[in-house]
Amino acid sequence: APAVAPPPPTTAADPPAPPPPVMARPAPLRPAGSLTDRQAAPAAEPEPAAEEEALPPLARHARPFENPEGRPLFVVVLIDTGEPTLDRAGLAALPFPVTFALDPALPGAELAATIYRDAGQEVVMLASGLPEGATAQDVEVSLAAIATVIPEAVAVMDLPEGGFQDNRLLAGWVVPVVAAQGRGVLSWHRGLNAASQIARREGVAEATLLRQVDAAGEDEAGIRRHLDRAAFTAGREGQVVVAGTTKAETVAAILAWALEGRGASLALAPVSAVLAP
Repeated sequence: APAVAPPPPTTAADPPAPPPPVMARPAPLRPAGSLTDRQAAPAAEPEPAAEEEALPPLARHARPFENPEGRPLFVVVLIDTGEPTLDRAGLAALPFPVTFALDPALPGAELAATIYRDAGQEVVMLASGLPEGATAQDVEVSLAAIATVIPEAVAVMDLPEGGFQDNRLLAGWVVPVVAAQGRGVLSWHRGLNAASQIARREGVAEATLLRQVDAAGEDEAGIRRHLDRAAFTAGREGQVVVAGTTKAETVAAILAWALEGRGASLALAPVSAVLAP
């Protein structure tokens, strides 16, 4: 019988070729802004920065302040003298709230405001530059201009002498413009004070300064006497605002009084704490 050829040797079968990749099916097309999109997309949360920018300056730039013991409020406003050698960083670092008043017309006012604000202190702007015999439009233009120099000001403060508060017609133009800017009005406790009357009638945030403690060039003892009298007023009325300048002697007297004298029984506060309609 013819020989039968042996079967060919078996070899391992080649591995099967991998299946072609499965292509992801594209999502069905639908018009942009369709109902499905609007239902699926969550509502965008407002950015915190945008919310803050929407606040008026008085709320946006107010220094955080608490008075849990309910002590009488004592506000110190220091009027910046505008000297180029003034140690504003040192002033801003005072160990209690201080509000700084700046004349927007002085060179370096914008930088000075930045130094004070970076340290957490509040600033107000003096109502300087109102033209003599101003009209309502003049007032609006002038206040808008000074607001661009110190946009972080929480209030507009009348000048120690002259100014707008004793002129009822002028005060009637100034107060609404300041209110529309979202700021308070700071005037002096003297005369009829039409500005304060109008602000209260119109529900505009306002406060009055009792006095300037160094207006007559008082020494440290004289300044401390003024501060003691103001403290008595604060105890009786619940709050008081005093002003001084950034002269070294004035600052030293206020600092010593605040840390050693009757200041211990009061709540030293930023001006925003007393600005109320």
